[in-house]
Amino acid sequence: MSLLRFADLDLSAPMLATLEGIGYVQPTPVQATAIPLIAAGRDLMVQSQTGTGKTAAFGIPLIERLSAEPTRGIQALILAPTRELAKQVSDELNRLSSSPAVQSVAIYGGASMDKQIAEIKFANIVAGTPGRVLDHLRRGTLKFSGMRMVVLDEADEMLSLGFARELEQVMSFVPTDRQTLLFSATIPEDIKSYAQRYMRQPEFVSLIEQNVAADDVEHHYYMVSGVGRSKDLVQVIEYEEPGNSIVFTNTRADSEMVATFLKRQGYQAEFLNGDLPQRDREAIMARTKDKSLRFLVATDIAARGIDISQLSHVINFTLPESPEVYIHRTGRTGRAGHKGTAISLIGPREIGVYYYLKRIYKVALQERSVPTQAEIDLRKAERRTDALVQEIFSTRAGQPLAGAEVRAQAVRLMERDDAIEVVEALLGHFRDRGAPTSAPTPPGRPAAGGVLASVPVSETVAPGGRPVTLAGVAERVAIVQSEFRGLPGGSTTQPNRPDRRRDRDEAPAPPAPATPRPAETPLRALPPGQSRLWVSLGARDDIEADALRTGLADLAGLDVEDLLEVDRRLRHSYVVVPSDYAQDVIEAVDGERLGGKRIRVELAKEEA
Repeated sequence: MSLLRFADLDLSAPMLATLEGIGYVQPTPVQATAIPLIAAGRDLMVQSQTGTGKTAAFGIPLIERLSAEPTRGIQALILAPTRELAKQVSDELNRLSSSPAVQSVAIYGGASMDKQIAEIKFANIVAGTPGRVLDHLRRGTLKFSGMRMVVLDEADEMLSLGFARELEQVMSFVPTDRQTLLFSATIPEDIKSYAQRYMRQPEFVSLIEQNVAADDVEHHYYMVSGVGRSKDLVQVIEYEEPGNSIVFTNTRADSEMVATFLKRQGYQAEFLNGDLPQRDREAIMARTKDKSLRFLVATDIAARGIDISQLSHVINFTLPESPEVYIHRTGRTGRAGHKGTAISLIGPREIGVYYYLKRIYKVALQERSVPTQAEIDLRKAERRTDALVQEIFSTRAGQPLAGAEVRAQAVRLMERDDAIEVVEALLGHFRDRGAPTSAPTPPGRPAAGGVLASVPVSETVAPGGRPVTLAGVAERVAIVQSEFRGLPGGSTTQPNRPDRRRDRDEAPAPPAPATPRPAETPLRALPPGQSRLWVSLGARDDIEADALRTGLADLAGLDVEDLLEVDRRLRHSYVVVPSDYAQDVIEAVDGERLGGKRIRVELAKEEA
């Protein structure tokens, strides 16, 4: 099968020329199997995973037939679960067509109805979503009297996403004398039932049993507690260092929360779900396809039809509810001979799906533990070392290897007691090559860096003044920062710091009368199943209660509603959470930053 060429499939000369022009040389297994059967007029039910060339499998014989017998009006209908997939199919069919008499149009919700009506008048093929196709049929702007072929692309997805009723209504407009093709990555019972109702003695072709999970995809999973999942995701990302990736979530709310959390951590991330306007969806998809966006966070329905070449990773923020959806998701990487990685975060509620994957689809998932910060730092150091080695070798690219004498010298160097110091000196020499020589530090003046680098240090002292030293400036910077932040230590008199009044023999000013602090509201008793956490951020930190609640929820990977109560005080706050979440929230949030300030979280001490 691998040696088969399109020229062996009895295609017309114009079609072969078109395929050669767009780089199609060898058909994929689904194309080599399906094209002859479709050309013979058979109803076909094909099981093949995403990204195997299904569009060309039905598109090539369809265009061949319409080119040989050009007829006005809609001759073929391709139904897809999402607008992105419908548009992708339409674009690919137009690319495969060398005849101006064969044109495809995409119709889907969120786009101009009038524009679609105008395009339908000049089209032979419609690729659309069930809802919008049904709208046109009811208006009478789309007619199927001359229909020859109906294609259900990603049929399992359409039925699982609730399109069964719309599909039945659309099919009631289609003539019974037609060819019906059904393509699906999985064939559950509802697909078989659908085939019996709308297809005539369909030929069943399965190209997925031998390779349900692509051989070029490594499957890893990390066991997580279920709380603080967003933080676990960032730790996994820092450890794995994925390239351009799709992060899958099960809900729209999760897609927005995860994308927001990743952006707060400094990553390029955008969410894609059904709530976005079409213009925004298209802009985000364009950034994804040209690889200017590193992380696309999407729900399953929003990601349908996104075809990204050389996608390095697919990440399941949560496992899908069915193993079939997992196969759809992970089939987006490891395509066309490229290696890919599928990473899943698995919590206690997803164990059932995990075992079903292992038992039914024989997917070998390798377990890994969520990396600690020390492991992440070590992995980053290893990557830096690998990059340095590559840089060193690249300087010798195209040059012959050193002789035996140099190699023997290198071996002797590595056997010395001071081998580490020798390598360190060589690395310093390597990194300093070609670098401009920095000006020496003037004698008698200590070097300064950071915020003190630009501090002028006077060589002379004015009469009655004091020397301006770096130590003195650093002390003043610390004092100003403390005063600006409102810390208790922000007074002008601090431990181990001389009081300037004593230099002038002045009596200290009498202390200002203490302002009585208002009495704080006592804490209410909590019902069973709830716990109160003490959080180090309060009103003096210029953070509103709503912002504090949202920020803590994001850091903990919770819904905002899971934070049952936020009681903000002057210097701290109390947050009430379900007791089952308390310890996980502490571990996820303690030590993190919110509003530029580090957070401390612990169980609150209940009042006696």
